[in-house]
Amino acid sequence: MTARPVLILGLALVLAGGEARAALHQFSYDPADAVTRSASGPVTILIDKTLFGSRVLKLRSTEAKVTADLSPADPGRLPGEARGAHGVYRVTGADEGPDLVAALCPGSKRAWLAFTSIKYGQDLKAVVFGDNNDGRGVKACRRLAYYFHGEWTLPSGDAIKIDPIAPPDFPN
Repeated sequence: MTARPVLILGLALVLAGGEARAALHQFSYDPADAVTRSASGPVTILIDKTLFGSRVLKLRSTEAKVTADLSPADPGRLPGEARGAHGVYRVTGADEGPDLVAALCPGSKRAWLAFTSIKYGQDLKAVVFGDNNDGRGVKACRRLAYYFHGEWTLPSGDAIKIDPIAPPDFPN
């Protein structure tokens, strides 16, 4: 076998096994300043770690029942200070996303979070950006700073449900 087919076969095996090697982690953070405490309080971030890096999936309020889905965003569409960021995520409309947007960037309908690198044991900073509601760009809304608090243990098993659990409906 020549080097090229071996390389292609090896790459295919790594890519096929990537999903099996992915790991979900939940890191919790405490606010490091008064601005962060009033905007969000403590948060928990659900992260999907793979061989090719990490991706933030959800942002949850640790003290309240607020969960927002996050999806990777193109930093090139944001103002200067976010253009070079590697961890830019759009707050989606799923879950309580609109509530999070209103809390982090009042007056905006859409928001993005530009995170510093998210690693176990390290503090976290983020810049929140929101739209101007006029279709002409975005604005920097606030800076958030968090102290690393710890990691929540997730149950083991093949499938982990990451959606928030709704309380049962009781008859009136």
